[in-house]
Order: sequence, then C-alpha cells, then structure tokens
Amino acid sequence: MTTILIVDDDRAMVGMVAALLGEEGYDIATAYDGDQALRRHRDDPPDLVILDRKLPRLDGDEVCRRIRSGSDTPILMLTGEKGSDERARLLDAGADDYLEKPFAPKELRARVRALLRRGGGPRRAAEPAQVGALTVDPRTHSARVNGTPLALTPTEFRLLAALASRAGEVVDRRTLLRAAWPDERDPDPEWLKAHLARLRAKLEGAGAPLPANVRGVGYRLG
Repeated sequence: MTTILIVDDDRAMVGMVAALLGEEGYDIATAYDGDQALRRHRDDPPDLVILDRKLPRLDGDEVCRRIRSGSDTPILMLTGEKGSDERARLLDAGADDYLEKPFAPKELRARVRALLRRGGGPRRAAEPAQVGALTVDPRTHSARVNGTPLALTPTEFRLLAALASRAGEVVDRRTLLRAAWPDERDPDPEWLKAHLARLRAKLEGAGAPLPANVRGVGYRLG
C-alpha cells in the first residue's frame, strides 16, 4: 500500500485532499503542524509528502529542509503564492514539485502519480549499512558488532545510522543534529558532543569502527 502524508493546518483542505487521494487507493496519513509532520515522517516514513508551505510551530520550508536532510521521500509543496521567486524558494528548500492553490483535483492526482513514478513507487526502509565489523539496520532499528547487538538509545542509534549511511564521508554537524533530534527546532550543538562521546564509548567497547572528528566540519565513520 502506498502511503501519502498530507500536512496542512487547514483541516478542510486535509480532508478534501485525503478524500481525493483515498479514492485512488492510497493509504492516507495526516499532520496539522510542522512538528507533528516530522514525527509522522520519522515514525512511519510515507511514500510521498504533500506539504503546505504555511504551517504553525514550524513552517513548511523548514519541514521540507529537515525531511530532505535525511530522506529522499518525494515532497509536493502547496502554496498560495505565485511567481518565479516563490517557485525558486520551494525548490531550494528541497521540494520535488509544487502546486499553487487553488488547484484542480485532476492536476493534484497527476502530480502525485508522477512523483511516485519518479520515486520508484512505495518506499522501502534504508538498506543495512556495513562498516567493518559494524552492521546498522534502519529496518529493525538495530546495530550489531560481529553479530552481537549494541545497546543504544534512540538518539545514539539515529546518530550512528546517519554516520553509517555515509561511511567514509564527512557528515556535517548540522546534518547530524537534524538526524538525531528531528523534532527540535534548534538543537544545541553541545548535545551532539555529549551523545557522540557516549556512542563512541559503546562502539569502542564493542570493537567497532569509531567516528572521527573532522575539525570545523563534522564527523566521519570508517
């Protein structure tokens, strides 16, 4: 079943879009503010996000950027604004496509189909990452070293998964902060240092590869 997350603070709009796409056989999830949208996306990643630009708590542009920083989920942005500046702003935020309000139901359905085709259909959880003796599997939310499970907190696991998914590359601090605390508007960089220190100690104790600090940039695993 293909799942579409609809995010808008206008409940009538959410209901209308949900009805249109429900008729097409899609499974529908909903959120009514930016923070709720990020939680929904994190806890049960959808195949596509339809995201209004103007939201309470966290605006659509920022929600789009945060989703895009750690996921390639297709995003269709809805906007009441017109013009090339608005289109550029939406695409720069990470949207795959946009639709101006008011829109025709036929066009909405067509854009959804096009984005799902482009994204390859229903999304699958990220494949396990192997870094030396370390295996990180986002599908089961587990990490193992030579087959032995690592006891990690949810935050530690999100940090490790972000590093392992780009093993050998430098992952900048901002990306790690967003990966570890997706629901926080402005996570404190000091949190990153403390949690990485605890994660490093657990990895070292298990004989796993360790994250290396690349001064002034971020961290690299492997």
